[in-house]
Amino acid sequence: MTMNSFERVRAALSFSEPDRVPVMNFSDNYLEILRYSDVFPMLLSASKSWMPGHRDNEIGLFPKSGDPFYRWKKPVWATDPKYIEIRKGTHELIDEWGCIWNRSPHIYNMGHPGRPSLPDWDSLDDYIAYYFPNPVETDRYRLFNHLGKIFGRKKYRMGIFGDGPFSIAANMRGFSPFMADHIKNPKKVEYLLEQIVENFIAVMKMWKSTGDVHGFMIFDDLGEQDRPYMSVRMFNKFYENVYGRLYSAAHDLGCDFHHHSCGKNVKLVPSLIKWGVDAMEFDSPRMNGYPELEPYRGKIMFWGCVNIQSIYPGGTTAEVSREVWHMIRNLGTFKGGYGAFFYDNWKDIDVPKANIRAFRKGLNQHGIYRKIPPSWWTSTVTEIWDDHTVPPLPE
Repeated sequence: MTMNSFERVRAALSFSEPDRVPVMNFSDNYLEILRYSDVFPMLLSASKSWMPGHRDNEIGLFPKSGDPFYRWKKPVWATDPKYIEIRKGTHELIDEWGCIWNRSPHIYNMGHPGRPSLPDWDSLDDYIAYYFPNPVETDRYRLFNHLGKIFGRKKYRMGIFGDGPFSIAANMRGFSPFMADHIKNPKKVEYLLEQIVENFIAVMKMWKSTGDVHGFMIFDDLGEQDRPYMSVRMFNKFYENVYGRLYSAAHDLGCDFHHHSCGKNVKLVPSLIKWGVDAMEFDSPRMNGYPELEPYRGKIMFWGCVNIQSIYPGGTTAEVSREVWHMIRNLGTFKGGYGAFFYDNWKDIDVPKANIRAFRKGLNQHGIYRKIPPSWWTSTVTEIWDDHTVPPLPE
């Protein structure tokens, strides 16, 4: 039976036999989203009242907004030829949470977190009052609710938050100071995270009441290349009430919760499952390791891209297509549980367009469940993986 996009994603999430692997593609080319993605991203429009750069402490800060229709009322300094020239080079941005970013002209994506915007805990309440975005401003939901009704009618409509609570708080304080705050200022950390979570929950309620979304997604990296940022014990102490509340709030609204997280976070996955996450998304599944993730197959859904640190940018087209099967086999089950994620910042990591096409080809070859030979599901799985080597297909 052929499913529509919404049915396909929900079947993959519930392990109820989707017809094929669902696809999540957040390309900046909307035609690609319409053609290739089963997920329709629902974005928040920037607040019309958000006009950074008009305070003395914001001189030189340009707006960082994911809203393609945002129009900035420039302050006087931004019309100065000196600042116009600065913007062509490396410059600073400020987002709606007041976080400061560095942007290079050679980077296509959002840039990198810059200097702390909340260096002093004593100013926390004033910071929250001024910088935290208004979650109940109805204009922020109107555009994508409208687009969702037209272009996402049969797709799985996903409310996209962008950075999650950990990342936002770390950007405000600076990464190293924020990590130290978990020991030095635990009550401040808990209070800040609680305020961010309350804001997120209010946004979810608005998304659901003003339109119709099926799930939500945050991007919250929680680890380094080889380990989580903190011990499991500390993570559970501080973040059960963060992620657990977000997951529960989504479920109370009849929605799913999807959590992107870069880093080797496999030790945290049991906690996230316990707290109610529905799906994890990994840009580099091999960073966590297929054998390490195997105990959680069939418990939650895993979205995964062809490993962006090795195979996607550096592999041959044949290797990229072949890796698709290994993701299906190692992250999902014959009843579903795996979804293909197309990394949207492919230019930044020099992915050849041929490899993007090879990813799609691999899904066409291996991602239609009725065409997968039953013996492939029981064939021997590689135990030791080299990140640059793609094993052969089962015989």
